[in-house]
Amino acid sequence: MKWINKIKMRKLIHRKETYLWKRAHYHLDNSELSKCSELVVIYLENFKNSPIKLHFREEDSVLINSRNEKGKWMVGYPDSGVIWFSDTGKTAIQGENLDCKQINLNRPAIIIKLIDYYLSNGWKPISAKQSFVVNNALEVLEFIDFPREKIKTTDTTKRH
Repeated sequence: MKWINKIKMRKLIHRKETYLWKRAHYHLDNSELSKCSELVVIYLENFKNSPIKLHFREEDSVLINSRNEKGKWMVGYPDSGVIWFSDTGKTAIQGENLDCKQINLNRPAIIIKLIDYYLSNGWKPISAKQSFVVNNALEVLEFIDFPREKIKTTDTTKRH
């Protein structure tokens, strides 16, 4: 795993609880399809030993369908921290607005949706003694109703 960037912990208050979270982009060492990955780490304040670690790996999206559509999730490109669904498998043209499903892992509103989903589906930050790791977090994108946004790309000439 090769880290491309590291982002400091950010504070988020949700339902009278304080969470700390960060998002980082990294590349997989052994990847057959795509090396791009995003990692989101969230923990309840004072419970640093039981975070949730969500790995969003583009490599895992090959067989995932979004609402019965063929396509795949693109991860971390052209913007670090952004995951978007492409029904063509192609990246956007520079400066083009795309009306497609996009999830920006840099937004606190998205992190709140992830917290709520995983608190309802097995993450116990107070009682757990170890990390709750989700290696194929792209699968959950099919079950959470995230807000739609238009994508404004900046550079698609190279994929890092």
